[in-house]
Amino acid sequence: MFSAVGTSGVLVSSGLLAWQVYQTQVGQQQIVELKEKLNTQQGNQKMLLEELNKTQFVTIPKELTNKLNYNKELSNMNSFETKEDLKSILPRHLRKPWRLLHLANTGGYEQHIKAVQDLSKLSLSDGEYQQLAQSCECRTAVGLARTANVDLRFFLSPSILPPECRERELLEMFKDVLTKLPAESADLHECIAYFTSTALDQYLHSCEEDVMDSDISNEFHRESHHIHSIPRPRMSQETLIEYCLQALLSHSTVEEQCSVLMESMTLPLFSLVLAAHPDNARIKSLIGKIISNISLHPRHHRAIFRAGWVGILAQWKQDPNLLVSLPATKALCNMDQEYGGHKFEPGIYLLLPNDRHVQHKNNLSNWGVDVVFVHGLMGGVFYTWRQQDPDNVREFSNDQISEDNYSFCWPRDWLAEDASHVRVIGCDFDSYLSQWGGSCPTQSFKQSLEERSEDMLRKLREAGVGNRPVIFVGHSMGGLIIKKMLSTAQDSEDEAMKKLSENTKGVVFYSTPHEGSQIASLNSIIKYFFFPSIEVQELEMNNPALLSLNQEFKHFVSKFKTKVISFGETLPTRHLGVDLTFVPPESSNPGVGEFYPVPFNHMDICKPLSRKSILFRKFYNLV
Repeated sequence: MFSAVGTSGVLVSSGLLAWQVYQTQVGQQQIVELKEKLNTQQGNQKMLLEELNKTQFVTIPKELTNKLNYNKELSNMNSFETKEDLKSILPRHLRKPWRLLHLANTGGYEQHIKAVQDLSKLSLSDGEYQQLAQSCECRTAVGLARTANVDLRFFLSPSILPPECRERELLEMFKDVLTKLPAESADLHECIAYFTSTALDQYLHSCEEDVMDSDISNEFHRESHHIHSIPRPRMSQETLIEYCLQALLSHSTVEEQCSVLMESMTLPLFSLVLAAHPDNARIKSLIGKIISNISLHPRHHRAIFRAGWVGILAQWKQDPNLLVSLPATKALCNMDQEYGGHKFEPGIYLLLPNDRHVQHKNNLSNWGVDVVFVHGLMGGVFYTWRQQDPDNVREFSNDQISEDNYSFCWPRDWLAEDASHVRVIGCDFDSYLSQWGGSCPTQSFKQSLEERSEDMLRKLREAGVGNRPVIFVGHSMGGLIIKKMLSTAQDSEDEAMKKLSENTKGVVFYSTPHEGSQIASLNSIIKYFFFPSIEVQELEMNNPALLSLNQEFKHFVSKFKTKVISFGETLPTRHLGVDLTFVPPESSNPGVGEFYPVPFNHMDICKPLSRKSILFRKFYNLV
């Protein structure tokens, strides 16, 4: 029995052993299969990687293949042509210029600013520039136009003029525009009406008889040859056009008149004027000022853009002549209010920076300051701030183009290297009336000091002055206007005005009559040549109003820790054969800050001879 049991156990044990051997063989086979499967997958992945790393080819058009197959033709092709052909294979929306243009046209604030900046740096073919110009939105074109040294091929040429414009005489068209402007308006200055009627009556109605070719001597009058005993005045067509443009400029300072101008074929008329007189800087300057006033109102921006004027303004902005470049820069800034943040009203000019993409932020790594220049009576942005010209050879020059050794606007030229930190603004008061040389018989200069300062303060706030540190620079009565603005600001409850007061870090006076001027004591005939009547009354020596204003200014300086630098004239000014001391030293010293009597007359004291002059060095150190 035991023997049988033992045999059964042996059988069972043998079966278990066989089963274990079988399982081991199956497991090994599965491992082999898994290894083979894994090797296969790794091989597939390797093949895939090799495939992905292979150079990808694009089917080249047959025309280009034919070019590349012929060595002779290939040798005649320059690299630029080959690049253009290859570039044409890519879909247009994938090319860099078009991606940037899309962002500039449709992107948000930061996207737009960055895209326009990058777009302006590209070097493209004529065809690409033309295609991009046709696809630019108004905001993109304006942004490009404001960019320093932008390629002018980014802009479309002015639109074709309608036949009814091309076939008409210029002066006849001016007459139509002027007669459409409302003669009665609460906002219409009486001098505007006077000069408009003068242009219409005296010049346009008699233009057929009085216009003569500019090549004919002004001494010749055909009426004097047995027809009229007294010669009638004659002038060239250019002079007549300038008078008409000056009348339109005065109207453009009134918002409702701007709408009438835009509806009266004014822009096509300007195009015709430029075609007839392409080299007249005064005409360009007047047109630029008119468009800058119209562009204060955003509803007119698209019409200006569609007429092709953004490209013209971009070209004028790069003109070395200040008469042309400053109004164009101002017009483009006003068309860029959405991204520039500010607007420049009549009489306010941006001198620096010349590039839209210069960002002025007040922090340790990128500080910024505004410098505001205010001229005196009978002066102006285009005349007061010139470099001193001892021989007066440039006094009456119409081409205000700075040279290596002479600057027609030293604040703009001598601070250009600091433009990344400094914004320079020039102010004109009586901005449109001064165009007429002060010849309005209805007392064009009848604003008081207080009225002038209030008007200028409002305009400077619109330009963003006061949002960051600011330095004011004034010549003659301009210094009084600055003091009055600061006095008004410190007494105001308005937060923006308080901010302006706190941010005023310095004031520079060039021969400012803090206690009055001796001109006021002269006889009325001589006074008229220097100061209009109301200003003379306010500038009498020891005038209580001026003394009070100076005390208020001293309080301002003490309260806000403002630095003050003053210069006083010690040489007389010769005018009409008379030597006059406009501002005696005791009046040009405000009694606060630094005071320097200098050997210059009243007109030259704001015109440094060079960058080494004390007149510039003291100012520059303050900045």
